[in-house]
Amino acid sequence: MRDIRGDLQDRANRLAEQISATQGQFDKVIEQLKLEHQVELENLKSDLDTVRRVMKTEGRLSSVMSPSKQSVPSPQQPQQAQSQQPTSYSLMRKVSALG
Repeated sequence: MRDIRGDLQDRANRLAEQISATQGQFDKVIEQLKLEHQVELENLKSDLDTVRRVMKTEGRLSSVMSPSKQSVPSPQQPQQAQSQQPTSYSLMRKVSALG
C-alpha cells in the first residue's frame, strides 16, 4: 500500500490557505459594512437633529401665534392655525414612517 500522508498534508495545507484567504475577504467585507453603517448612522442622527429643530421652531411659532395670546382675533387666524397643524402632523407622520 502506498503512503498518502504527503498528499494529505498538501491537501490540508491548501485548505488552510483557502480558509485564510476567505477569512481575509470576510474581514474586509465586515470592515466595509461597519464603515457604511457608521456613515448611515451619522446621516440619520443629522436628519433627526434637523427634524427636532424644525419641530422646536414650529412649537415656538404655534405658541406665538396661538389665539389666546392675541387680543383681537382676525378672520385669518383659524385658517393659519389649521394650516400649521397639518404641517406638524405631516412632519410627525414622516418621522414615524422613517423611524
